[in-house]
Amino acid sequence: MKKRKSFVRLYFVGALFVVIALGLWARLIQVQVVRSAAYRKEAARQKMVRETIQPVRGCIYDRHGRPLALNVRRESVSLRPPRVTDSNKVARAVSRELRIPRREVLAMIRSGNNFVWLKRQCELSDESRKNLKALKGVEIRLEQSRIYPYGDLAAKIIGSVDVDNRGLTGIEAVFKEDLEGVAGTARVIRNGSYEIDRYYRFVEQEPVDGRHIYLTIDVATQEIAEAQLERAIADSGARSGVIIVMDVESGEILALAESPSPRSRSGSQRADSLWTIRSVSHIYEPGSTFKLVTAAALLDLRRVAPADTFDAENGRARLGPARITDPHPYGRISFEEAFAYSSNIVFYKVSERLEKDEFYKYIRWFGFGQKTGIQLLGESAGSVAETDRWSGRTRGTMAFGQEIAVTPMQMVAAFAVPANDGVMVLPRIVRGIADNSSGDITRTKRLKVRPVMRKTTARTLMEFCRRAVVDGTAKLAEPGFMEVAGKTGTGQKASARGGYLPGKYVSSFIGFAPHDDPRIVALVLLDEPDYKFRFGGVSCAPVFARLCAEMANATATFDGVLASAPILAPPEVSRGFPAPNFIRMERSSALENARKLGCNVLCQGDEGRVVAQTPGPGTPMDRDGVIRLLVSSGAGGDRGVTPDLRGLPVREAKAVAAKHGLKCTLVGSGVVTSQAPAPGRKAGQQTVKLYCDAGGRQRSRGAGGGSR
Repeated sequence: MKKRKSFVRLYFVGALFVVIALGLWARLIQVQVVRSAAYRKEAARQKMVRETIQPVRGCIYDRHGRPLALNVRRESVSLRPPRVTDSNKVARAVSRELRIPRREVLAMIRSGNNFVWLKRQCELSDESRKNLKALKGVEIRLEQSRIYPYGDLAAKIIGSVDVDNRGLTGIEAVFKEDLEGVAGTARVIRNGSYEIDRYYRFVEQEPVDGRHIYLTIDVATQEIAEAQLERAIADSGARSGVIIVMDVESGEILALAESPSPRSRSGSQRADSLWTIRSVSHIYEPGSTFKLVTAAALLDLRRVAPADTFDAENGRARLGPARITDPHPYGRISFEEAFAYSSNIVFYKVSERLEKDEFYKYIRWFGFGQKTGIQLLGESAGSVAETDRWSGRTRGTMAFGQEIAVTPMQMVAAFAVPANDGVMVLPRIVRGIADNSSGDITRTKRLKVRPVMRKTTARTLMEFCRRAVVDGTAKLAEPGFMEVAGKTGTGQKASARGGYLPGKYVSSFIGFAPHDDPRIVALVLLDEPDYKFRFGGVSCAPVFARLCAEMANATATFDGVLASAPILAPPEVSRGFPAPNFIRMERSSALENARKLGCNVLCQGDEGRVVAQTPGPGTPMDRDGVIRLLVSSGAGGDRGVTPDLRGLPVREAKAVAAKHGLKCTLVGSGVVTSQAPAPGRKAGQQTVKLYCDAGGRQRSRGAGGGSR
C-alpha cells in the first residue's frame, strides 16, 4: 500500500514537471517563433534610439564683419531620477556644487520624471565637474550658448534668444529659420543602464548649420549714436529718444539707437516694452519736419515759388476754424523764409493752393500710411486719414505736421527723397546672408521704389533745408567742419481723449550731411523733453552736430569732406590761422585739400592715410607756416605708428588708436591733453599712454574734422 502511494506521488511530480516543461516550451516557442519579430522590434527600440543633432546657429555681423552674435559651448547639468540610488548623497552633492537648495534637488529626484534639468549653460570648475560625474543619475552635456561681444550695443536690433537658442526678438527672431538651420538625426545604441557613451552611433542625416546674417549697422556709428542719445536725454530731461542714421544712396541703416533700451538679455530684461523697436512701431505727430512734404507738393506742382511772399501776421492768426500760432512773430516773409523760420501760419495759408487729393497723393508717395518694409518686428504703417474724412482744418494743420501720425523710420526715408534727387529709396537693415558651408553671400539690393518729385524740386528743398541751418531754426545743427542741412520739428502729443496734452512735446531734427553731396540722413528725436528744451532746434539740432563730429573722428563716413567756407578759429585763438585737420585723409586727398586751402604741407610717407600732423588740428599757426603730415598705410612696419590723439575724448582716442593696432593706457579721464609716445613715433609694446583731463579742451576742427 505504501509502495503504491509513493508511485502515485512520483507520477504526480513527474507529470507536474512535464506540464511545467511543456509550458516553458510553449512560452519559448511563443517568444522565439510566434512573437519573435515583435520582441526584436521592442528590444531594438529600447537599445537603439534616435538622437537629434542640433545645427550650429548662424552668427550675426555688422557691415564690416565685426561679430555681433556668436556661439560658444557651455555645460548643462541634468538629472535622471530613476537612476538615482542614493537620494540624500546626490542632493547634498548637487546642492554644494551648483548652489541649488537641497530641498529643491530632493523634490526633483522624487518628481517621478525620467529627466530634469538641474542647471543650464553654466561654468563648472574641474573639481565640480569631477564630483558631479561621479554621481549616479547626474549627467553633464555641452550645449550651444549665444554670446554678444559688444554687450547691449544695438540690443534691440540684434535681439535675443531663449535658453534653447531659439530667437525671441530682433533679427534673432525675424531670421529665425535662416539662423537656426536644419537639425540632423543619429541612431545610438544604449547599454543596460541606458548609457550611450562609448557605444555605437550612426548619423542618419547630417545637420545643416544656420546661415550668417550681415547687418547694415556700423558698430562705431552705433556706439556714437547711443552715447549721444544718452547725453541728449540727460541734458534735456526727455522721457525717451531715438537716433537713426541712414546712408542716403543705399538706404542702409548705419545706426539705430533708442532709449530706454535693455541693458542685458536676462529673463528680467525681456519685457516687451524694453524690446519693442519704437522707431518702426510707435507713431507720433511730426510737427514742422513734415513741412518738407508740404513744400515738395507745392513746389513740384508749381503752386508756389520760393520768393513768393506771405503775411505771417506777427505769429498769431485766426484762419477759418483754426487758431494758428508761430513760436516767433514775423511780418511778410517769403515761402523759403517761412520754411527756414518754420511758420505754421504761412504753411496753413499756402496749403489752400493744393487740392486735397493732390496733397494726399504726395503724402502717400513719400511713404506715409504704409510700411517701409524694413525687416524689423512690429512695424506700423502710421495713420493717414482718407480725404473724405478730413475736416475743414485738416489740410491746413496737416501742412505743418498735425492730424497725421508717422514713425521715425518713415520720416528718415522721406527726408532721403530730396537727397536722392527726388527718388524714394526704402530703408534696410540687412546687408546680406551668407551660406555657412560655401561662404557665398547673397546681398540685398538697393530698394529704389519710385520718383516722388522732379530733380529741380529736390534741389530747391535741399537749399531750403540749408537755409534753415544757416539763419533759421536749426543754427545749432552746424558742426563747423562741413555744411549741413535739415529741418527742426516740435510736435504736440495727442491725448487719447482728443486734443493735445498740455506741456508735452516731441522734439526732433532731421538733417543731411554734407549739404552739397549728402552721405547720411539722420534723425534725432526726443520724447517729452523739459519745457525749455521743447523746440527741436534747441534740444535736437546740437545732437546732430555732435553726431557728425563724432562720426568724422571715429568712422570713414566724412573722410575728405571740407567746408566750402573758411572755418574761423574761436575768439581765444583768433590771433592765428587754425591748422586744418588732415587726419584720416588719403595722402592724395590731403594734398588736394591743402592746395584748395592755400596751406603749405610736407608729407612723410608715400602712400596711405594721414595718421598724425604737426601742428595739430585747430592749433593757431601762421598763414605761411608748414604743416607736417605723417602718412601710413597701416600695414607692415608702419603699423603701430602713433596717431595724434590730443584733444580727443577718451572714447574717440581709443577708437582711433585701435584702428592703428594700438592699445591705450589711461591716466585720468575726460579729454586727452598729451600722449606718449608723441604723434608719429613708433609705440613700444603696441601701447600708447594717454594723459587726460576732465576739464580739458576738446580739439577744434578745421577742414575734414569736427567741432564739438
